[in-house]
Amino acid sequence: MDHTLLVLGLLKLQEMHGYQLSDLVERRLKYLTDLKKPTLYHILGKLESAGDVTKSASREGNRPERFTYRLTKSGTERFEQLLRQNLQDTHDTYFNDDIGMLFLSEIPAAEARVFLEQKRASIKERIEHTVDAVGKHSVGTPPYYTLRHHEMHLRTELDWLDELLAQMKKRAVREDILQCLGETNAKKTRKKK
Repeated sequence: MDHTLLVLGLLKLQEMHGYQLSDLVERRLKYLTDLKKPTLYHILGKLESAGDVTKSASREGNRPERFTYRLTKSGTERFEQLLRQNLQDTHDTYFNDDIGMLFLSEIPAAEARVFLEQKRASIKERIEHTVDAVGKHSVGTPPYYTLRHHEMHLRTELDWLDELLAQMKKRAVREDILQCLGETNAKKTRKKK
């Protein structure tokens, strides 16, 4: 749904060739989405089949045919519906890093700290780039608040990582992963006896 909303929203701003959409997402919006070119074209095909966009072909000289995508009236209505739904819904947040964190105790603590320090440096660099991008937009504009949202998440990630690294320096305890997940609980077993 979010990818569809993004594509419809960009086409609402202006009609575009598929490669322009792909280039815009890759160069300017990669902080916002993981939308890749094959998925983009798949979405455009579905939107065209649904009547939400039209495409027209053009050719310049010997170059390959290019398609320009335009939003239709039903596409505008669908965009508005998805936008309203997106703004009012809460969304679960999944962090890819948490999968690795779950198994953190399965490698030596010193090795894990090295990787986490590298991650920390990368996050600091991303914060710097995001702060620069925020500064290019006026307060109160949607791009400003979108980028500030990412900046705040990155700062929270950095704080969390600093806390984790500080704890790892204090102790290196190997937790039973299944116990941490709550699938086994020795205390409950003892109480039942």
